[in-house]
Amino acid sequence: MSVLVGERTMSVRLLHRQPVLAHDGTAGELADILFDDERWQVRYLVIDDLGPMPRRDLLVQPAQVDSVDGAMQLRLRRDELKQCPGLDEDRPVYLQYDMRGMPRPADPHLRSTEIVLGFALRIQGKPAGRLRDIEIDVQHWSVNALVADSGVWLPGKRRTLDPRQVRTIDWIARTIDVS
Repeated sequence: MSVLVGERTMSVRLLHRQPVLAHDGTAGELADILFDDERWQVRYLVIDDLGPMPRRDLLVQPAQVDSVDGAMQLRLRRDELKQCPGLDEDRPVYLQYDMRGMPRPADPHLRSTEIVLGFALRIQGKPAGRLRDIEIDVQHWSVNALVADSGVWLPGKRRTLDPRQVRTIDWIARTIDVS
């Protein structure tokens, strides 16, 4: 299955759970992609090492990726991958809240693609469907487009939005406001 949308663009939805290879063998699978919602740059690829308990989600910077053709190929060996920080060391917004709902000091712009997919879109305050996919430029590791679907229960009209049009992403309300 091809994950490429355009020449350098890939679909986040199609990449989810794709195999990840290190230089010396299988490294795991892609569990998530974390991006900055201010600069619209991919900051980390979250790699599930598929190891026995305790399982680890590792943060790999995009600069460590050689290619994304078929399986994702890393520039790291498996022992180097084990040295990468875990997901708890730089938490995206959805993991920055404790049980009391109080935010922990962290980056308020680090977002998880797996969490924001499905958020309701509002354009100028009016319902405009749901976020169905995110397209990423794999050469520059930037968010190229947000793919919206106007349908609520059934598929509707599909359209792409420029991420720079996003005014706010509300994790609690599960909404994205677009100008």
